[in-house]
Amino acid sequence: MQLEDLEHIFKPQMAESIVILHYMLVDGEHITVERCPSDKLTSLLPMLDNFVYAGTDGRIPRFTK
Repeated sequence: MQLEDLEHIFKPQMAESIVILHYMLVDGEHITVERCPSDKLTSLLPMLDNFVYAGTDGRIPRFTK
């Protein structure tokens, strides 16, 4: 995944000027909702390298392992 991908995925939240972006991680049966400051989007790249974007649920992007 590249920064441009994340910018596109989080575009709806960023369009609303949301400062803290929310996203969901699904690892088997374990589901967590995480947060990331919008100006630190690049910090998600290493962590999401092991995940695949699986769509958006209620404006919250889901990433599955």
